Amino acid sequence: MAFFNKRAIYSISRALHIYISTALFFLLILFCISGIVLNHVDWLKNDKNNADNTLAIPNSLLIKANKQRDTLPTLYPEIEAFITQQYSLSNPKSIEWEKEDSLVMLDYPLPAGYAYIEFDFNAGELLVEYQTGGILSIMGDLHKGRYTGEVWSWVIDISAVFIIIFSLTGMIILFQNRKKRLTGIGLTLLGVVTPLVIYLCWVPQIKGVS
Repeated sequence: MAFFNKRAIYSISRALHIYISTALFFLLILFCISGIVLNHVDWLKNDKNNADNTLAIPNSLLIKANKQRDTLPTLYPEIEAFITQQYSLSNPKSIEWEKEDSLVMLDYPLPAGYAYIEFDFNAGELLVEYQTGGILSIMGDLHKGRYTGEVWSWVIDISAVFIIIFSLTGMIILFQNRKKRLTGIGLTLLGVVTPLVIYLCWVPQIKGVS
């Protein structure tokens, strides 16, 4: 049971606090800066760039499409594979097919932008319309986890868990220091009460409804 004595708890907490803070140094700065950016979205007005690109559909895909005009959706896997190879895009938000005009349209949402790809099998052309964002816009969407994929979603979740551990170990270390314990507890209570008071008094809310 020596593991649970105070000295061991303080020692483990101190180690976790130090190493978690260093491991999360970059992410903490990133989320803090991006949080400020999200609180000032007017900074992002000129932070987007729109462009388009046109190229020929590969002959191998065009030949198959000409043979399967009435069943183009069967070629979706090959179309997606080509886009992944050409533009590193995967998992489109939607795929639409206009049978009369032999059009296949794919929508790829991206952090701070999008890519809209249209296969015109009648003209044999591939049109790519896309929007990219600057560093501030990208940071904002990384903060929200917006269109960032499953792996980045795990980064957000795991870093949040470690931030909680970082905070709790900080409190444990505080209780070890008798001289600063009361001041620390007072500041902790102030940090809890202040946001609650601001929320209750100044954040817009609907009242008087059931």
